[in-house]
Amino acid sequence: MNRWFYSLGCLGIIKLSNICWVLYIEKGVAMGKGSVIALDAVTKVLGKKARIENLSFLCEPGKVYGLLGPNGAGKTTLMNLITGLYRPTSGMVRVLGLDPVRDARKVRREIGLVPQETSLYPELSALENLRFHAALYLNDSRAAARRIEEVLELVDLSDRAKDPVGAYSGGMKRRLALGRAMLANPRILLLDEPTLGVDVQGTHRIWDYVRRFKDEGRTVLISTNVMAEADALADEILLLDHGRKVRFGTPKTLKAEAGTTVVRIFPAPDSRFDESALRERLGDFSFDGEVIVVEAPGGEADLARILGLAEGVVRLAGVELRRPTLDDAFLAFTGRSLRD
Repeated sequence: MNRWFYSLGCLGIIKLSNICWVLYIEKGVAMGKGSVIALDAVTKVLGKKARIENLSFLCEPGKVYGLLGPNGAGKTTLMNLITGLYRPTSGMVRVLGLDPVRDARKVRREIGLVPQETSLYPELSALENLRFHAALYLNDSRAAARRIEEVLELVDLSDRAKDPVGAYSGGMKRRLALGRAMLANPRILLLDEPTLGVDVQGTHRIWDYVRRFKDEGRTVLISTNVMAEADALADEILLLDHGRKVRFGTPKTLKAEAGTTVVRIFPAPDSRFDESALRERLGDFSFDGEVIVVEAPGGEADLARILGLAEGVVRLAGVELRRPTLDDAFLAFTGRSLRD
C-alpha cells in the first residue's frame, strides 16, 4: 500500500480516470526492477526543442552500453538526466531504483562521471586533485588516503602523482579523470568521449580499464562518436538521432540489419572484361565503372570463391572484403552518416 500512496503523492491529486496512467507508471518501475538504470517514455525539452523524445531503455549490471550518435543527438542530455542534473519534462528516470533528482545525493554517490572536459586543476598535482575530490565523498582521512593510493595505481599514475597535472599528456589527464571518477567506488560509470584527444596507445589503455570495470560488475555508459570504440567495448548500443532512439541492440545485430558483407573488386585500370561472362560466373553484382561489388555473406569463405571465379574473366588490381559498420547501420536507419 505504501507504494501506491507514494505514487499518488508524487503525482498530486488525480481523478479516477487517471488511475490507469498511475498503474502504467508503476508498471514502468517494475520493468526496471533489478536494472541499474531505467528510462520510461522520457522526454526532455530545453527551450522549445525536445533534446530527448519518448526514450525508453534499461541498463543492467556488468555491461557496457554505447551511446552513439552525431553531435546534438542528445547523448549529453541523456547523461544529465541520469545524473539528476536535468529533470525530465515527462516520463520517468530511475537509477538503482531511485529518482536521480529527488534522491540526488544517494544517486550521485553511486555514479562516477568523466565529462568531455576533464575539469582538473592544472596547477595542482594528481595527488592534490584527488585529495580535493576525495574530501567530497570520503569522511575518513585515512580511508581517503588509501583509496587515492589505490586509484593512482589503478590508472598507472603512481610514479607521476606529485607532478602538476598541467604537465600531463592528454591521455594521462583522461586517466586521472577516470581515477577521480572511481574514488567513491561507484557502481555506475558515465564516460563522455573518454578517448577524445588521446593517442592510440592511450586509447587502448582506457579501453582496458573499461573492460576491467565491466568484469567487476559495474555498469558503464560510454557516449562516443567513435564507431571503433563502441564496437570494441559495448555489449549493447543505443543509436540516437535528434533525441530519438533509432535502434537499441548489440553491435553484431545492428550491423547485420544494415546489410551484408561484400567483396569489392578493383579491375586493373587498362583492363576490359565481359560483364555478361562475369555475371554468368558470379551471379548478381554491381559495377559503377570502377569497382565490382559482390555480396559475400560468408565473409572470408566467400572471398576465395569469388576471386577464383572472377580471375578468369577480369584482371585484378586489388580486392577488399568489407563488412557493415555501425556508420552503415546509422546511415541505413536514418539516411545520414554519424559524421554529418
